[in-house]
Formats: sequence, structure tokens, C-alpha cells
Amino acid sequence: MLRRPRGVRSTTRSRGEPPRPVPPPLFDPCTLPDEALHAIGVDPATESPDFMGVQSEGWEVCGWEADWFYVTVFTSDVTVEEFRTRPRTTDFRPVEVGNREAWTFRSTADSQRGLCDLVYPSSQGTVLIRAGAQGTELMSKDGMREDPCVIAVRAATTLDPYVPE
Repeated sequence: MLRRPRGVRSTTRSRGEPPRPVPPPLFDPCTLPDEALHAIGVDPATESPDFMGVQSEGWEVCGWEADWFYVTVFTSDVTVEEFRTRPRTTDFRPVEVGNREAWTFRSTADSQRGLCDLVYPSSQGTVLIRAGAQGTELMSKDGMREDPCVIAVRAATTLDPYVPE
């Protein structure tokens, strides 16, 4: 009788059980090239491969900072529809990013409107690009220099050629 080596799992399945599709690996946003990051105005040297010091299972995350704003790129298997229907999602609007259908949205918890998320599907997970103002920018009496949704759309458009279809 032929035995499998210890630790190797069988790929056989029970009768009538459909094969489980193996999802493709998520796109790693930390692989975005420095020249693209410079083009959106962030410093590649500020790269952070997590979100506020936290790594989340099922997500790939990478963020960068500029003088008054930051951009974080996430990929996940959370669908665009799931983002749209979250209770705290507001202002869900279609935008163009290259040839992709994309949407911007905000959180109802962001009363200062200092954040904007942009989301679209790709072959390696749903891509979410978050643009946000740094803390001191939010406290400026003159307001933010630029709407975070404008930054998110510009970042998504610039990074688009480097993200899998």
C-alpha cells in the first residue's frame, strides 16, 4: 500500500462534492514601483507593510506618506458589493480609473471628511486605495489643501498600470 508522506493532505474529495476553487493570491501593493509612488506624491521610504502597525489575515496592505497626506493600498477578497453595503459606508459613487469600473466612498464615522476610499475588483483581489489627510492638516483653520477623494482617484489612475487586471 502506497502512503502519503506525513503532513501531505489528500486532494481527493467525497462523491458529489464539487471541487473547491483555489483563489489566486492577493496582489501585494508593496511591489508597486518607486517611480509610481513618487508620481502620486508619496515618499517610498515611508513604506509601511501594515495598517497602523497591524497586519490583518486575508489582507495585503502597504502605505506611504507625503508631507500632509498618506495613501494606503489594500487588497482583499472582500467584494465591492460588500464594501458598498457596509452600514458605515456613505457617498458611494462611480469613478473612472483607466478602463476599470471603480467607486469612491467615505465612512459615516469620518465627520471631518479627511478620508476617502476608492475600490475596484482585480484578478488578484479587490483593491482599495485609501487617501487621508495627516492629523495637522485636519486641524488647519483653512481646511485641507485637497479633497482626499481627488487624491484617491489620482493615485488609483497613476497606479493602475501596475495592478493586475
